[in-house]
Amino acid sequence: MGSFFMLIETRLMAACLFVMALVVTLFLSLVDLNPKVSPDFFFGSNDPDLAQSARIHELFPSDEFLVISVAGTDIFSGGYYDRLATFSRNIEKIPGITRLVSAAAGPDSVRAASESPFWRPLLVSEDNRATLIIAFVGTQDTSNLVAEVEAAARLFDEGDAFRIRSSGMPYIVEQIRRNLVHDMQLFSTVSLVIFSVILLTVFRSPVIALGASASGITAIFLTLLILQGIGQPVGILTANLAIIVFVLVESQVIYLTSNWRQLTQPDKVSAVKQAVLQTFKASFWCMVTTLLGFATLLMVAAEPLRQLGMGGIVGAIVALLCSFALYPVFLLFATRRTPREAMSRVAAKPSKRLVWMLYCVGICLLLIAAVSVQGLFRLNTDPSLLSYFAVGSELREDLTFIDKNGGSSPVKLVVRLENGGRLDNEAGYEAMWRLHKNLLAEKNIGTVISLPALMAEANNHPLAFLLPWREIISLLSLGINQHVAENFLSEDRSEVLYVLRMKEEGRQQDRNQITAKLQQIVKNAGFKPVLTGGVYVLQGRLSELVATSLLMGIAGLLLLFAGIAWIVSRSIAITAAMVLTSALIPLTILGGAGWFAVPVDIISAPAANVCFGIAVDALIHLALSFNRYRLNGKHDAAWGSALREQSRGIIASSGIIATGFLIFSSSGFPPTARFGGEVVVGAVFAGAAALTLFPMFGRALAGLGDKR
Repeated sequence: MGSFFMLIETRLMAACLFVMALVVTLFLSLVDLNPKVSPDFFFGSNDPDLAQSARIHELFPSDEFLVISVAGTDIFSGGYYDRLATFSRNIEKIPGITRLVSAAAGPDSVRAASESPFWRPLLVSEDNRATLIIAFVGTQDTSNLVAEVEAAARLFDEGDAFRIRSSGMPYIVEQIRRNLVHDMQLFSTVSLVIFSVILLTVFRSPVIALGASASGITAIFLTLLILQGIGQPVGILTANLAIIVFVLVESQVIYLTSNWRQLTQPDKVSAVKQAVLQTFKASFWCMVTTLLGFATLLMVAAEPLRQLGMGGIVGAIVALLCSFALYPVFLLFATRRTPREAMSRVAAKPSKRLVWMLYCVGICLLLIAAVSVQGLFRLNTDPSLLSYFAVGSELREDLTFIDKNGGSSPVKLVVRLENGGRLDNEAGYEAMWRLHKNLLAEKNIGTVISLPALMAEANNHPLAFLLPWREIISLLSLGINQHVAENFLSEDRSEVLYVLRMKEEGRQQDRNQITAKLQQIVKNAGFKPVLTGGVYVLQGRLSELVATSLLMGIAGLLLLFAGIAWIVSRSIAITAAMVLTSALIPLTILGGAGWFAVPVDIISAPAANVCFGIAVDALIHLALSFNRYRLNGKHDAAWGSALREQSRGIIASSGIIATGFLIFSSSGFPPTARFGGEVVVGAVFAGAAALTLFPMFGRALAGLGDKR
């Protein structure tokens, strides 16, 4: 009989390994791990907020552009001009660059550019220590293009004599993509290794550590394989999905292993079967809670959040599948405590000193939660674009320099006269020029590029006085002048485009307020805003969506969790205790972010939702254990037994989650570091709250209609 069971176990292991190998093979053959990040990565293609930007592009075709700053000891010298001209020609030859505007390719000289009303704000820094090159990009895939620009910059860069810096949305987006790839490759690998070491240390079994790691890796590969199959690429948030899925698996594996080790059945097959049956119900509801946490992200207009939501839903289901279909096979080959050791551990009673320590920890957690409330009013959900890069880094310094000298984020305003008149006449020119000056006076605007400034430059020609304004515009619309007027003025010459480069550093108001102020400036100048678009506007709208999703998503999640808590416990008291304890998790995460001025950007924003879904596992497992041990309505005895049974799993699970995401908190990419740090805080708080606050609330609310 023993040889028969050994044969079954061997075949189960062979089947398990075959499934894992098949998933790995398909993953390596079919999945593209390169994150898809574009300048409009904030929103989906059908989003109404992106539609205005698309409409502006349709009316006034223009490409994205790189901004390249070239500083020098004397930008007016002949040597600087010659080197700038050579560098500009090299940049212009790079495939994907459609056209280029430079002080050495447009105005007659740097001096002439600095004295021109059109070229000065566009090409010369405020302190006359650098000129700017505007390189228009005609391709969506800018990775190779940015790399070639960087290579050219390295060849020409000579320190202070010829210091080259780059910015612009294609450049910033490429830096974000590179950071995501780096973090995904390095931190995911390191996390998996550290997880395996921790599991080996906790359970002291190479078989368990191997099985847990293999199951987690299989879940990662299967999740990404399914997402690839449904047409969802790896995005700016799903790039971190791998570690989330792995943690989901390890969390359930820990509870399953802990229950398995405490069972008294001498037969290992029966023990594994009983552990699966005992753990699955709690794990199923944990999966549902986690799934709902990710599902709340599907209702947000921001495309990255929706991608993470879908990825998390798939990952939660796959994690449950791998935890209970693959990992238990490895338990059949692992060494377990003897039944006497398992019974003695469950029967052990905590000392009075330990009980008082737990009460003290619970009171401290309540104080932390109370202080966190005030932090919610300090949350920064509209951080600077520069906050995506580490303070003090060379990249951050370069972007800050360019931001100070002309701005970083573009805004496009399409306006028309309040009375609907034509703009290709002297009265229209004067009105447009007045609006140009009013916009330039706004402190948050670095550069204003507009038709009146272009016409003012054209008016400097010696023979310009012979032509009326309408004819000058007609000449600027010809092919010989690159149809430049058509990039600013509509075909019926009643609508005009203003392109603004907004400053990110030192911004005191949120972007939506500033955008509203811009529209008011337009109205005060006698114009009507028709369309408003650009990355700056989208980021402002995104910040509003992030704030709304945090509030509505967490509120909805708490409501849904209340239903799950009732199904799990069938007790008003326990349901109330579970909801109250779980509500303190996002409160502490977000309140802490507010107190410590941690920006809540698009990448770190989902931390509260993700952590909530993962961390409430402890509450569900403990609640089900409490129900099993409830003895004739004696809650204290039931709580003591449940805590003794589940404490090891809760501590280990919280430790695994915290350790895994602690690795991400050391990332050089600030959004990833913020995401990891917030989940670490939530995981530690959730584990401690489950062992202290949940029993305290449960005992305090014991009279609220508990079933006897």
